[in-house]
Amino acid sequence: MINPVVLDPGASRSLRFLLLLSCAAALFPGCAPAQETAVVAETAADSRESAAERVLQRELERITARADSVDAIFQPLPLLRPAEEEVFRRYGNQAQLERARALGIEPGPTAEQRESLQREGRLVRLEEATRYWRLRELDYSVPLVVPSVQALLTEIGDRFHARLSEFGLPPYRLEVTSVLRSAENQAALRRVNPNAAIGVSTHEFGTTIDIAYSAFAAPQEPIVALDTGEAPWLEPHLQRFGAAMAETVAARRSRELQAILGRVLIEMQQEGKVMVTLERLQPVYHMTIARRL
Repeated sequence: MINPVVLDPGASRSLRFLLLLSCAAALFPGCAPAQETAVVAETAADSRESAAERVLQRELERITARADSVDAIFQPLPLLRPAEEEVFRRYGNQAQLERARALGIEPGPTAEQRESLQREGRLVRLEEATRYWRLRELDYSVPLVVPSVQALLTEIGDRFHARLSEFGLPPYRLEVTSVLRSAENQAALRRVNPNAAIGVSTHEFGTTIDIAYSAFAAPQEPIVALDTGEAPWLEPHLQRFGAAMAETVAARRSRELQAILGRVLIEMQQEGKVMVTLERLQPVYHMTIARRL
């Protein structure tokens, strides 16, 4: 159960002050007596504040109720079984490296070479945020992949959303944590992450991405259709609150979401589209395309 949100009286005073300023600026006529204008502005501000507080409290309660209902759906959902996790040990680094060499670019391209490969259409840039995924801050890679990886990621996202919909869950997004690396990126990463491959990595060919299984991004659309009515300016703030509540639930239920995503990946691996490793030191699904898509 997520604690209900109660409007803080201190926040209410701040809201009153801001509304009063905006109303006074909008209503102040240069020819009216100052005292009369102040009374009109204060009355209008009080009315708008009251309406805004009602909208704010109502929508916060609706968002919280939806987050609670989402959290409740996860309770009976099964986690990955040992036999399912075993599937992710089928294709090790060597098998994925062979596919990367066959389907990817020459490893470790320079910035100039990457630009040339994009012009040729051999590399494409992943969008920072779509309905299916969101890129995390990429410290050791750049968001470039061969076109088949973009197609793979889109299909994974589509299937993941379909599974979530079957359970009545909102369309959480995948978090992509690593993409194309140069040899220098790989060496730098190895100094801080002992899980990083020694020697050439599949990430150097543009054929491989990592997707987090310990965190999932909020849906692109709000988890509740907002009704801000007389206070439309509250909408972006409520959207941010709703996203935070959705991600709070996702963090709490990450193992259930990991299992839902994992079963999608098992299915696609069995179809010969992808090779997946379930990493432990870094909580990610590491995956390489198995054929052109």
